[in-house]
Amino acid sequence: MTTSELKSKLTKSLEHLEQELAQIRTGRASPALLENIAVDAYGTKMTVKELGTIGLLDSQNLMIQIWDKSLQGAVVSAVRESDLKVNPVIDGSVIRVPIPTLTEERRKEFVKIVSGKVEETKGAMRNIRQDAMKDVEKEFTDKKIGEDEKFSQKEEVEEVVKDFISRVDELGESKKSDIMKI
Repeated sequence: MTTSELKSKLTKSLEHLEQELAQIRTGRASPALLENIAVDAYGTKMTVKELGTIGLLDSQNLMIQIWDKSLQGAVVSAVRESDLKVNPVIDGSVIRVPIPTLTEERRKEFVKIVSGKVEETKGAMRNIRQDAMKDVEKEFTDKKIGEDEKFSQKEEVEEVVKDFISRVDELGESKKSDIMKI
C-alpha cells in the first residue's frame, strides 16, 4: 500500500466521521440534522435531501420543502420516528421542524454518542494501519525492499496514521464542546 493509498483510505474514514457528526444535534438547528433521514418513497428508501430542500427558518426551526406534496406525510413520519426526538408539523406547503433546546441530560447522551463514533473511526484507522504494516512486511519477505527501507516505511505509516488520529480527536472534541455550549 503506497502512502497516497494509505492517506486516501484514512481520509475516507475521516470524511465518514464528519458526516456522522454533522447529524448529531448541537444546541442550534442545522439542515444536516435532517438530510440523511430515510423516507419510504416511490417504493424505496430515499433521504430527505433527495425529496426536497431543507432550510433554516431561525436558530430553533428548520423547514423542509418537499417537491412532491403527496410525500409530506411520509416525510413527517420518518422525521418523527428518527433518533432526533422532534415533532415536525405540516404548515401549508412546507414542513416546519422545531428543534427544542437540549437538556443537560440529553447533551451528555450526545457527547457519549460522539465519543463512540470517534472510537469507531480510530479503530477503523488502526485496522488500515495494520493492513499497511502487513504490506510492508510482505514486501520485505518478498525481498522487494531492504531492512532499512522496511523500517522507514513503517515509521512513515505510523506518522501518517498518528496525524489522522489526532485530527479525529480534534474533530470529536470540537463537536463535544459545541454540544455542551448553551
